[in-house]
Amino acid sequence: MADTNGAGTLRPLAGARRVVVKLGTALLTGAVDQLDLPTMQDLVGQVVALRERGVEVVVVTSGAVAAGRQALEERDSAPDALPAPRERTPLLRQVLAAVGQSRLMHVYEQLFGARGVIVAQALLTRGDVDDEIRRKNTQNTLEELLKLGVVPVVNENDVVANDELEGVIIGDNDTLSGMVARMLSADLLIILGEVAGLYSADPNVHPDVELIPEVLDLEALAADVSGPLSPTARGGMVTKIQAAREITAAGIDVIIADGHQPDVLARLLAGEPLGTWFSAQRAEEATPFDQAQDRLRQAQGERLV
Repeated sequence: MADTNGAGTLRPLAGARRVVVKLGTALLTGAVDQLDLPTMQDLVGQVVALRERGVEVVVVTSGAVAAGRQALEERDSAPDALPAPRERTPLLRQVLAAVGQSRLMHVYEQLFGARGVIVAQALLTRGDVDDEIRRKNTQNTLEELLKLGVVPVVNENDVVANDELEGVIIGDNDTLSGMVARMLSADLLIILGEVAGLYSADPNVHPDVELIPEVLDLEALAADVSGPLSPTARGGMVTKIQAAREITAAGIDVIIADGHQPDVLARLLAGEPLGTWFSAQRAEEATPFDQAQDRLRQAQGERLV
């Protein structure tokens, strides 16, 4: 079993000043493949409350495909029912994302705008992260948006990213949120979904499982991370664990939590032990290899400035 703590200890996260919040598909749609507006309104209110406390927040959102499906099926002249999520081709996903992305952003614009906050859309592909010049340009844009008090709303550009285009697809928003967190040197990545956190086994199969409140050693993790997984989601616990492994190695804390918990964002930043916390690997804990990699990345970044 992974090295874990009990659930009663406050976490040292109150000092987080830059946070990336990933909102999963199941959370934003209620796992019914259409946008859950009351949930989105509540989450937007929580993000605004953090900003009012001086915390910079970047939102990585899912939901474009669900919004596209909802738009097409609401037409008076709607064709036959669209295929179920697991039966959709990559092309159909791209079509639904193309229809739904503008609708999704319109919802965010309305919800944030009602609270006097401006949002900006950022659609990324893997090339925007892997290519040094494009990554730096993306980083500079996001940094400037945060300086101006704008909330960046990030999603993968599904219209051009699919499995057939090697080097373009990111694949899921757990991975994307981790990339954004590293790009912006965030203090904390919060992955919100409908799952309470990481369990010792799949709770769909094993009713006597336990929630793991803290993971200190991902390499020693022995939990079954195969589920649960909403049929509308592209990732799952496996992608969340992979994102946590990469992000904690970069010195960034990660939390997986249930987005339906009341005031979940404020409570997490207050150190309340909700969900599963993956503690960042601090500089003094880094191996010589990690330190060498950090120096290399820093040198590469300085050459791009």
